[in-house]
Amino acid sequence: MPTVDIRKPADLGQALRAAREARSVTQEELASALGFSRFYLGELESGKPNLYATRLFRALRKLGVRITVSFDAPGRREARDG
Repeated sequence: MPTVDIRKPADLGQALRAAREARSVTQEELASALGFSRFYLGELESGKPNLYATRLFRALRKLGVRITVSFDAPGRREARDG
């Protein structure tokens, strides 16, 4: 199970991309399921700063909050359970 420490928007974008790719989902498919454009999803995955993310990470740093993201790649859970 990949685990990533998230310290800035780019880290979160990389984790989002890795989780999407591990599930063989295209940007178009995920964006459509979430109700926004593939372009916007691409910006999220590239870690392009936006006002919300900038303020969020500033608040987290100020409070000393550490975020770690973990995810299972498809098939791995079945292999462990089986």
